[in-house]
Amino acid sequence: MSDDSLSLTVTSEASIAAVWFALTDGRNSWWPELSLRPEVGAAVRETWTEGGQERYADGHVTEAAPPNTLGFVWQQAAWPASLHVRFDIKQAGRGSLVTLSEAGFAQLPDGSVVRSAHKDGWAFHLTNLLAAASR
Repeated sequence: MSDDSLSLTVTSEASIAAVWFALTDGRNSWWPELSLRPEVGAAVRETWTEGGQERYADGHVTEAAPPNTLGFVWQQAAWPASLHVRFDIKQAGRGSLVTLSEAGFAQLPDGSVVRSAHKDGWAFHLTNLLAAASR
């Protein structure tokens, strides 16, 4: 894995359909700060507070193939380029295998710092996604 990208894979007891629902229509229950519709071209926005200031990353959906693939690009105002995010959901026994990948860090001035922060952030979000999908 290069410094330009990261990839995390988790296994869920939940079905592909349950994971897809939690990632899309059910996302407010575990990640209300992210707004997106699983349709190519739909706007994506994540908002959060950092250092007492509201921050955001904006982008759009680039791939939507329910219930297996969701991709989007997003960018913070300070970044010179967008990062590409992709969720792949596959059958694994009676459950599912979820792979999250994000690429484009090499284009950012502090890409290795952002990559490290995002790796931790995605681990957190994937844990919450699986918990939501298993309810």
